[in-house]
Amino acid sequence: MKRVFFFLTAILITSVTMFTSCTEDTDPVDLPPSISFVAGSGYISGNATLEVNTPFVVKILAEANATSGAKITELNVTRIFNNQTEGDTTFTFNDETVTFELTIMSYPVAGTENLEFEAVDKDGQKATISLQIITEEPAGGLIDSWTERLLGSWNNPTGSSFASINGNVYTLDEAFANQSLIDYMYWWGASTSATIGAPDDANAALVFNTGEFKLENWTTKNATRFKTTTVSSAAFDAMTDASDIIDIATGADQTRINTLAADQVIAFVTVTGKHGLLRVKSFTEGSDGTMTIDVKVEK
Repeated sequence: MKRVFFFLTAILITSVTMFTSCTEDTDPVDLPPSISFVAGSGYISGNATLEVNTPFVVKILAEANATSGAKITELNVTRIFNNQTEGDTTFTFNDETVTFELTIMSYPVAGTENLEFEAVDKDGQKATISLQIITEEPAGGLIDSWTERLLGSWNNPTGSSFASINGNVYTLDEAFANQSLIDYMYWWGASTSATIGAPDDANAALVFNTGEFKLENWTTKNATRFKTTTVSSAAFDAMTDASDIIDIATGADQTRINTLAADQVIAFVTVTGKHGLLRVKSFTEGSDGTMTIDVKVEK
């Protein structure tokens, strides 16, 4: 009888042991950390709509699980724009509580971006939160900016012709081959000094009047129109919205502007209806002189 009892007892103990082991293998205890957005003035804590290229701040609170106490070791940030992963960034820690501020620049083009934030603890447990940022173009529209463009007068080998659509400066032969692009030309006149004029300006034809590429031979002479403004150089620098430029340039009706001065801002409207501003940065006098300009024009 003793042998039988011992055998049964052994089976019982083994069975209990096997049952306990199976329970631990199939039902692990899930002890993830916690992660949340911190709301408050200056922080984005939920879905939002922003203009492109706009900085915003997200504040994250990640804490160790109250039971496991496993410290936070990583905070992973994933950016997904229009369903395409654009980048992953990992920040490392070794703390029970992590309060983290992250300044992010909104995407540079219009669309939908999902930002995912994942906290990982020392045990490999994870917790995730996310928010969505919809990016939009500025209400007034985009502009092109061209800086430090050097134009030569008619007696200078540097090109005199300018195309605001691409910011290129062309010599007269190059301009002849790209007539539809040329918005204005620069020259120094004996009585008019520094002058900007449209290809269809009568005085421009008198200046650029020699050789096979002279204006008289052009078949396309864009009717760009100009007007003077009271815009300061600082205000010109601050302009990022096409609506401001449109308001200023509307009504331009001159084929040329002469006696230009440094820091003067001239408005123009191209033959295709695009509004722009050019700033005279500097110039050197004479028919062989040059003028440096900055240009802002609506796309």
